Amino acid sequence: MTMSEGDGLNGAQRLTSQASAPRKKFAIPPVKNACLSCRASRTRCNGEHPCASCVTKERECVYKPSRRGGPRIRKKARPLSDFQDLAISLPIQQEEIPQDTLFIENYIEPGAGLRPLADIWRDSDAIYDNLFQDVVVDTTPNINIPMVRTYGGNDRAILNAYYIWIHPYFPILPPPETASVTDQVVPLFENQRDKFEEPSSAVSLAVSAILALIPCPQDPNPLEPESIRWRRAYSQFLAKAALESIETESEKPESSVEPPKALDDSDDEVFREKFHSQVPLELESIIALDLLSVYEYAQRGNLKKMRARVGAALVGAMSLMLHTRNDVEDEYTEARRRTWWMTYICVCQGSIVSNTPPTFEVFASSFTAKYPTIKADPDVWPLFVQAQQAILAATQFVIEFNKARKEQSDMTRIFNRMQELERALEPLIVKSEAWVLTCPLTQPVDKTECVLSQSLRCISRIKLNSARIKVHRYCAFFDLAVFSAKHCDLKSTTEKEVVDSPDVIQLQSCCTTMSGTPSSLSSQSGGSASPTLSSRSTPNTDCCGFTYQPAPPVTLPFTKHHSTKICLKSALNIAQAFDSLPYPNPTGLLCDAPCYIGPSSALITPRTMPSFACCAMQCSYALLMVKDQTESSYPTSSGEAGPLVDNLRDRLQQGLVSIYLTLNNYATAFEALGGMRDQIRDKVDLALGF
Repeated sequence: MTMSEGDGLNGAQRLTSQASAPRKKFAIPPVKNACLSCRASRTRCNGEHPCASCVTKERECVYKPSRRGGPRIRKKARPLSDFQDLAISLPIQQEEIPQDTLFIENYIEPGAGLRPLADIWRDSDAIYDNLFQDVVVDTTPNINIPMVRTYGGNDRAILNAYYIWIHPYFPILPPPETASVTDQVVPLFENQRDKFEEPSSAVSLAVSAILALIPCPQDPNPLEPESIRWRRAYSQFLAKAALESIETESEKPESSVEPPKALDDSDDEVFREKFHSQVPLELESIIALDLLSVYEYAQRGNLKKMRARVGAALVGAMSLMLHTRNDVEDEYTEARRRTWWMTYICVCQGSIVSNTPPTFEVFASSFTAKYPTIKADPDVWPLFVQAQQAILAATQFVIEFNKARKEQSDMTRIFNRMQELERALEPLIVKSEAWVLTCPLTQPVDKTECVLSQSLRCISRIKLNSARIKVHRYCAFFDLAVFSAKHCDLKSTTEKEVVDSPDVIQLQSCCTTMSGTPSSLSSQSGGSASPTLSSRSTPNTDCCGFTYQPAPPVTLPFTKHHSTKICLKSALNIAQAFDSLPYPNPTGLLCDAPCYIGPSSALITPRTMPSFACCAMQCSYALLMVKDQTESSYPTSSGEAGPLVDNLRDRLQQGLVSIYLTLNNYATAFEALGGMRDQIRDKVDLALGF
C-alpha cells in the first residue's frame, strides 16, 4: 500500500489528516466466512462458492467453517500521524521534486505536457557566450533532499538485505537458501512520502527498521543532520509498525464485543505468506521482538525497552517450548533452534548492558534445546553461547562485588568467586587465541555461512576477554572512573558519591596508588590489599578535602601487577578481534576490504547489531588506564623512554584507534553508539593513529 493510495492527498497531508478523517465503511458488509484463498491473499471475498475472486484467478475455492459467527471486527486503521516522531520530522517540503505529476488539464492547453521555461535569453550575445565560452558555470542551486533506504515493500528484497547486513552478526534466521544478490535499495525521498510501501509482516518491518538506519548508496550527504533525522524518523515509524503488527495478529475481535466468547475460543491461525520459507509464522513475532531489542539499545539507547522487547520474546519462545529438546526433524527445526538461542543471547545481553540480574536462570536444566548448525563450522554455536554465559557471570560478579563493598560485608565469597572465574576464563581465552580466522573480511554470506563462523568466533573472543577484564578490573585499577558517561558497569566521572562511603575511600586510595612507581603498585604475589586512607598521614581528610571514616582493607587474590597485565592483554585481544569482524558486502561479490556503501560513496559499510558494544568500552578503559600508568611512570618530557616504552605506547595507541574506528563504523547507522565513540575520541590523540 502507499501513503496516499486512493485519496488524492500527498504524504504530508495524510500525516495530519488521517487522524481526524472518519474511516469509510464498506458499501457491502464483509461476509461472515471468506474462502482460504482470499484470506491468504487478503482479497475481498463475496462469500459465494466459488467466489468471484477465485473464478477470476482460476484457483480452487475452499471454505473453512467459521467459529466466529459473524464478520471480523476490524481494528481501527493506523494513521501515520499517530507517531509524533515521524509526523514532526516530516514537514511539507518546498524543494523541487525531481518529476512533477502530470495532470489531465495540462494536456488540453497549448504546449500540453511540456514544462514551461522562463525566457532568460534575451539576445544573441548572451546565447553565444553561454554556448561557446571555455567554462560553463552551473548556477543552479544544489538541492539535496534527505533519502532513506527502503525496498519497495518487497519481502524478497528485504530478506536478501537481511542476509547482507544483519545475518553475519545476528543469525536468527536459517542459512540462506540461495547466494546473496546485489542489494536492491529503493531510496525514499523525504518529499516523496506518497511512494511509501509498508512491508507486510512484523518481522519484515523489524528488519526494515534496522536497514533504514544504514545510509543509502545514492545519498551524497549521508551524515548531514537532516539525512540522519529522516532515517531516524522513518526507522522509528517502522519499529512501531512492527510492534503494532504483532499486536494485530494476536488480537481477537470478540475481546471487544463478547469477552466470554473470546475466552472460550481458541486462537485463530494466521493466513499470509511466510517471510522465510523455512520459518513458521508462529516464530516471526519472536524474531521481530529480538531484532527490536537490539534496535532499542543500539539506536535509541533505551535499556528499559530493550529488556521489555526481549522479555516478551522469551515468553513467546518458552510458550512454544523452543527451549526443550526435540528430536523430531522437519523443515522448521533449524529455525526453532536459532530463534531460541538468539532469544537466550538477547536476554543475557539485556542483563549485561543494564548491569542487572537476568530474568531467568541462565544454566537452567530445562534448557535442553540443541544448538543450531553452521555447515562451515559445527563447533562455533556452543562456543558462542559459552562466551555469552562467561561475560554474564562476570557481570553478575561485578554486581555482587560492588554490593559487598557498599555494605562493607565479608569479602571471602568475593575472593573465592574471583578465583573461580579466573580458573574458568583462562583456558577458554587461551583456546580462543589459537583460533585461525581465514575468512576474507568481505566474504558474502552463502549456504555454508563461512562469514558467520568468523563473526561468531570474533564476537566470542571479544566477550571472553571482556569478561576477564571485568574480573580483574578492580585489582588492576581499583575501578577508577575515566569516562564522563556511564557505560555498562563502568562508573562515570560525573557520578556523585557519598563522601564517607567505602566507594569514595577506594577511589581516593586509587588516586594515590596510580601515581606511584611500578614497584609500589604491586604487593606480594600472594594477593593484594587495596590501600585504604586509614594508612595515610592525615587519617580523616583526603587530598581532595573529603572527610571519611577508615575502612578495613579489602584483600584480593591477585596483585595489581598481575591483574594489570591480564587486562592489557585482554584489551589488545579485543581490539584485534574487532578488526577481524567481517564487513557487510552489498555487491554480493568478493572484493578488497573494506567494502563501501556504494560505488561513489566514501562511507565504509557499517557492521550492524552491536549489542555487545560495551565490550569496546571495557577494552578502551583498560587501555586508557595502562596508558595513564605508563605516562605517569615514564613521562615523555623526561626523555627516559626507551624502545620498550615506545613499543607499549604504540600498541596502546593502535588499540585505542582500532576501538574508535570500530565504534565510528557502528555509529554510521546506530546513533546511540556515537556517544561511546565520542568518549574515546575525547581521550585519544587520533592524529597519532593514522
